[in-house]
Amino acid sequence: MNTAPESSTIPMATKTDPAAPGRLPLRGWGIELARRWNSGTYSLFVLHGNIFDVFPVQCGKTVSYVPLKTFLAQRFFPEREYLLFYDIGDGLTFGSGEMQKKFFEWLEVYDEVENTSFHQQGPPRDLIRLGPLLRRFFARMTEEKNGWRGITLIIDFPEKLIPPAEEAGASVEERMNLVTMLKWAASPAMRQMDVGVLLVTESASKLHADLLQNPHVAQVRIDLPDGEDRLRFLQSGWVETLAGGKAISEWSDFSATDLVPRTAGLNLLRIQHLLAEAVRNGIRLSAEHVAIGKKRLIEEYCQGLVRFKDPKPDVSLDRVATHTAAKQKLRELAWLIKNNKTEVLERGILVPGRVGVGKSFLIDCFASECALPVMEMAEFRSKWVGDTERQQMRILMTIRALGPVIVVVDEADAVFGSREGGDDDGGVSGRVFAAFAAHIGDSTLRGRELWVAMTSRPDLLAIDMKRQGRFGLCVPLFPAQGPDDVLELFNTVARVKKIKLDDAIKKYICENLGARPLTGSDVESILIRAKERAVLAKRDEDVQLADLEEAVTSFIDPLDPNLLALQELDAVLSCSDRRYLPERYQKADRAQLMELFARAKLQVGKR
Repeated sequence: MNTAPESSTIPMATKTDPAAPGRLPLRGWGIELARRWNSGTYSLFVLHGNIFDVFPVQCGKTVSYVPLKTFLAQRFFPEREYLLFYDIGDGLTFGSGEMQKKFFEWLEVYDEVENTSFHQQGPPRDLIRLGPLLRRFFARMTEEKNGWRGITLIIDFPEKLIPPAEEAGASVEERMNLVTMLKWAASPAMRQMDVGVLLVTESASKLHADLLQNPHVAQVRIDLPDGEDRLRFLQSGWVETLAGGKAISEWSDFSATDLVPRTAGLNLLRIQHLLAEAVRNGIRLSAEHVAIGKKRLIEEYCQGLVRFKDPKPDVSLDRVATHTAAKQKLRELAWLIKNNKTEVLERGILVPGRVGVGKSFLIDCFASECALPVMEMAEFRSKWVGDTERQQMRILMTIRALGPVIVVVDEADAVFGSREGGDDDGGVSGRVFAAFAAHIGDSTLRGRELWVAMTSRPDLLAIDMKRQGRFGLCVPLFPAQGPDDVLELFNTVARVKKIKLDDAIKKYICENLGARPLTGSDVESILIRAKERAVLAKRDEDVQLADLEEAVTSFIDPLDPNLLALQELDAVLSCSDRRYLPERYQKADRAQLMELFARAKLQVGKR
């Protein structure tokens, strides 16, 4: 067997051409894989991300869409000497019958020398025994061949072989599999023999950290298709075949070009599902069908970990009472978005405020004013090893492909976690935080994604997230600051609830409730109780002063006033611009505020 010194770099004999004649040019991840493969410095690659999609290959003048393994075989490695596939279900399989025949011919010779019977029973299924056998095969084939064209081994579901288990919890077999992979990755002989191994997994985080951190391992992420990929797919012959030769105008309200932005965030396979569902059920592809189908498919892909809120044309910031400074700033941002001035948009907005102050409603109204879809993240953490990172990867990959979009994160301090993480989660929290921080801090996504983080305790949000370039813009919300604010809240909520407030009621509100720091949820609760009393008295729409007085007198706020004071001070101290603060806080001494906050925090901690 030919060997090379450890320090040598020997390029692989067979290169893959990103723009090979008669083949579609590679794009995105394909170019990255080709360049790293052609460098000759790696023999082990990890392909992760959108691996279950379909990919284009060209046969003559026809473009067809095939699964990833077929794409790799036909586009990357059509002329390899041997193309092998392995997973723990099927064991070792081959790219062609001729390859299998030659392998078993060699295996018969191997059996005679080693006194084994693999050519009759088939090669072993477990990687522990198959690995050394393959290494012997690689070496022998290289010795005998002139004009050698190399070997590619593609391993599916490698996470079943080398899961991200702690050293103490890993089985002997898993440790041996890991060592086999690491030795293949670091071996100069493998590079000299022009042997490449590809591990194909949806989430790289489901593989052992020792493998991912090894400098001899190349990682290539397969992103969701961009607009050009989707347009090529929608204009391919597959769409005509699906529709029985009918032109797209006969069964769709949109042309292929019009469908490109409407299918952002979907991979090609899910676009195929969306169109096939309409065509084969005789349903015309309308805006409503696309919107509902896309929402359902993305939520399925993200396993229910995201929820979509569609913008409503009749909802705007005019429906929000008080919060004057916050509304003005959000209107400025909405104007920038609608006029495509995205280069000056913030990457993220932090919206702190005490509970019940109306954070979610304000952002819903802002999103509708921008006419952008809103994606809200649900709890995605899992108790199963690797699942949390995999689910986070799916969410972030979808968001990256979906833009422009507003991403809403409620209880942001809990969702993002912290850099340090916890001692009992194996570092999961730290990895989750790092992935969020890297994504939100990516300046190339400015204008495509606007992140909105809401929390009542911004002090619990890691300082890394509150820096400029992430959530540097902080627009706090506060309860009513006087009689005018209180009356505005009552008028706004009453209008929505179809409750008429006469002059006597308004006077009572200003005189008796004007000094209270009420929130929209407080006012809604009071008015609902007053209307309930009127309905029970057979006066459905006629809410009288006595009804309101009774509701106010009986109303007890169950929330801890010390905790509410803490949350309000927290919002003040997090604010990034004095203009967003109530007048009584604008010129307040910050040192005194911090002292009050520390005292309130201590008081709440004692309860």
